[in-house]
Amino acid sequence: MWDAVKSMNKEGLLSLATFASVFSSYVAADRIREAIMAFEIMDNYGCVRDAFALNSLLSAICSNGRTLDACDYLQVAKKFVRPDTDTYAILMEGWEGEKSMVSAKETFAEMVIEIGWDPANVPAYDSFLCTLVRGHDGLLEAIKFVDSMRDRRCYPGVRFLKAALDECLKSHDVRTAEFFWEVLVVGKVVQPTAEMYNLMIGLCCYRGDTDAARRMLHEMVYQGAFPDVVTYNLLFKFLLKGRKLREASSVFAEMVQNECVPEQDNCDLAVKAYVDCGEPVMAIKVWKCLVENYKKGLEQTANFLVVGLCNLNRPQVAVKYAEDMIGRGISLSSSTLSKLRQSLVKERREYVYEDLLRKWKSP
Repeated sequence: MWDAVKSMNKEGLLSLATFASVFSSYVAADRIREAIMAFEIMDNYGCVRDAFALNSLLSAICSNGRTLDACDYLQVAKKFVRPDTDTYAILMEGWEGEKSMVSAKETFAEMVIEIGWDPANVPAYDSFLCTLVRGHDGLLEAIKFVDSMRDRRCYPGVRFLKAALDECLKSHDVRTAEFFWEVLVVGKVVQPTAEMYNLMIGLCCYRGDTDAARRMLHEMVYQGAFPDVVTYNLLFKFLLKGRKLREASSVFAEMVQNECVPEQDNCDLAVKAYVDCGEPVMAIKVWKCLVENYKKGLEQTANFLVVGLCNLNRPQVAVKYAEDMIGRGISLSSSTLSKLRQSLVKERREYVYEDLLRKWKSP
């Protein structure tokens, strides 16, 4: 390798990229000391030992899970190279990968002393806060630091917000999620993604606040984040569970219009909810969507729908869909057919049942 470096030097082809490769090679071979020595002699080859070169070395060391070695050498290197924001961003990312909250705090404190507060230092703030939020009492720790950083007009970015919302969802901590959302999204620091909105909508739903979840849904478009299949299915499910069927119908219509397919479990839940509440029209709309998109696991909902239509005094409609189900190879139970027969007998339409029974028995 060094023969190649010397040859390149004679041809005037050496650059920082060459030494970055040297650093990575030594680190990969677990020869950290030799990587450091290569950095210390690079000016002998006409390459400047500046912050860019130092950061290249530290990045190679940290990427191999040796962030402590990188921090130790920084204390030496600071005597002849002034670190910059990227230097500390690299170290913070290293501690994040190693999940070391204590070390991250120490490096953060050093960073503030060495280079001060810098609103442009988002990568370092992101990595630092991501490390905190995933540690013990992480959400509480992150709140304290975000509050302190906000006073200095320094903020983390989108990566931290995603990590924080993930942690809030795990513990169903809506209030903390709202704090971060207020600071970073409402404060126009971070451009939220559809995934982040889905996390917030999920948190609102778990709290039982589907009204807030619906407001989030409508707000998304104005923030440049468009609802996706996850958004709609999440909200649709919780509206059904909360028996807010009018709102659920609106979400279902918007979902289908935007070519997002409801999950099969949600469709099953919806058919049952609409039948139970005496809304056969919506139950049938959902059933049509269900059979258009799914081919298996339809029997239970099919039987429930036919029996439900009979109980709602819609025997003719029940017959229509029972025939369609049989034609699709969906198995109707004998008890479902018995219920259908009882409804038709009341209307003196036994012949309709006999015709349906023949279709049911035919192979």
